[in-house]
Amino acid sequence: MNIRRTKKSQTATKKASGGTEKTQDEGKSRISRPVFVLIALVAVAFLIYSMVSIISIKSQIRERKAELDDLNEQITVQEIKNADIQKLYDSTGTDSDFSTLAEQIARDDLDYIKEGERVFVNVAGD
Repeated sequence: MNIRRTKKSQTATKKASGGTEKTQDEGKSRISRPVFVLIALVAVAFLIYSMVSIISIKSQIRERKAELDDLNEQITVQEIKNADIQKLYDSTGTDSDFSTLAEQIARDDLDYIKEGERVFVNVAGD
């Protein structure tokens, strides 16, 4: 016993049930295939762009952290140098002793010269 409904019987059923029965196609809103493909492509492109941006930002953060570590190391070295100079200043007793010491450090370590002095550099390396 194979029972098939015809459009007339479906209409009669709808009228009998108060018109609340819907066919399968009436309840769904359909998006056309090209629009769906376009939306999917835009979403994928946005995801790829987001991932590339995140990777780029992480790389920049890593570089900045390395730079920050280098600067912190330089600060530590300079603070140690300052502490050593302060100890020397405190131990010398007078300003003239300290100025002599500062002049010696400037000449030896920083390659400073006095006004009017001439510096001769041995380019032969002997």
